[in-house]
Amino acid sequence: MLTLTRTALRRSFALLVLLSLCVAPVALAQPQGPTATPMPPDPFVVTQTTALLPATVGDLAGAKAWDRYTIIAALSPGERRVRGTVTVTVTNRASRPYERLYFHLYPNHPDFGGRLDVTGARLDGQPVVSGTEQGDTLIWLALPRPLPPGGTVRAELSFVARTPRNGSADTFGAFNQEAGLWSLANFYPILARYFADTGWDRRPIDSQGDFVVSSTALYEVTIDAPTDWTLISTGARVSATAVTDSVRRERFVSGPQREFYLGATQGRAQVSTTVDGTRIVSHYQTNHATAGRKALRVAEQALRVFNARYGTYPLAELDVVESALTNFFGMEYPGVVLIEQTLYAANASDFEVTVAHEIAHQWWYSQVGNDAQGEAWLDEGFASYSQVLYYEGIAAPALATDELNFFREEFSASRRRGRDAPLATPPSGLDGMYVPVVYDKGALFFHSLRAQIGEAAFSRFLKGYYSEGRYRDVAGPDLLRAAETACACQLTQLYRDWVLTKAPVRIP
Repeated sequence: MLTLTRTALRRSFALLVLLSLCVAPVALAQPQGPTATPMPPDPFVVTQTTALLPATVGDLAGAKAWDRYTIIAALSPGERRVRGTVTVTVTNRASRPYERLYFHLYPNHPDFGGRLDVTGARLDGQPVVSGTEQGDTLIWLALPRPLPPGGTVRAELSFVARTPRNGSADTFGAFNQEAGLWSLANFYPILARYFADTGWDRRPIDSQGDFVVSSTALYEVTIDAPTDWTLISTGARVSATAVTDSVRRERFVSGPQREFYLGATQGRAQVSTTVDGTRIVSHYQTNHATAGRKALRVAEQALRVFNARYGTYPLAELDVVESALTNFFGMEYPGVVLIEQTLYAANASDFEVTVAHEIAHQWWYSQVGNDAQGEAWLDEGFASYSQVLYYEGIAAPALATDELNFFREEFSASRRRGRDAPLATPPSGLDGMYVPVVYDKGALFFHSLRAQIGEAAFSRFLKGYYSEGRYRDVAGPDLLRAAETACACQLTQLYRDWVLTKAPVRIP
């Protein structure tokens, strides 16, 4: 939690910036004409400044481009249940009217092993016709009249979510209560992404890779929780008050984010530090203190390296959480990364690189967004290559080479078995080769790009791609344009061979 002094300074600075962004300009030297009436700052946006570094508060000037979520919920850990409402202010930013709104209900996917039930739905306060698709993982709300481009509607959905207990061996461990962590990833309905060419994202969810495809939004979240549970979330806490002797109410804001992660812990320890203004907190089981401190040290190094290599991470807080994931080593969320508990217990060789990989996703997925169900290589390949850049950044060139050799060996072995595909292949088309193509070949693409355009241009590419892509939903052609801009050269052949076809590329 931020100290009072630091919070007050950030809010003062942020309010000055937001006032300059939200107030209409005043006419000058017009004694005979009326002056413009200053518009009051938007309280919802101003409060969001708490989640950002002072230097990045100006990003909120783009708030009109993002939808807004207000979540009010109560946790019942004993029943593994969350009951609440989510209100989403949706603006039609497409070129054609909306007939319906679509929301993902991710916990209804069989991999989650839980439920997310919508118990009521309204649009602008009025009940609406609704229905579900794709095995109850998608709910639609029928608009009473088409929402024209530029129009806004307020959708309110009441919901109840339930998670498994000790389910990580058989289900998605990030939606689960186990080993002192109640992880509530995707516990609320999430507005589907609207694609310019195909409309609402109504695809079935493929289990390979990451589930969530969503655009940047602003969140304000109020949670009632038992006082003996500690909450972990995306963004920053802005208040905490007692409801009763046993229930505490906490309010959070996210800053611009693609989703909102919530977790609750019992009997955990934590240690923290600050890097470039961002407070990093490592949460761990009390018998894993050495590994918990190591997680913090690796996160500190990764944040420093990636800030220098890519551009500043804009958030005021970042949490690294020991988790019961079992079937995978790590999982990323905006402002929060989950790391599998066996890596802590064994102090495994994969521990450091897993933490660095998930921290890299704070840039590639969280800040620069992509279609994880369509072009997963854009974030996973980049996060994998970030493992190499991490070791280079901490002056461990031999370990950087080891990472590259691992990617080379894994992809080469897959290709010898005839298991290769274009990087642009959706996860649904990568049966049996998701990891060697998306992670290994993806990382090697970036190494090949680096070799072709040179070190100076590659550095310009990293910073330029991040700067231009922040808060946006990018696709492969956007990355190509950023690379060609950085090198002032033509890279069509490289992109075609690696991304669009499965040409027998030379492994760099």
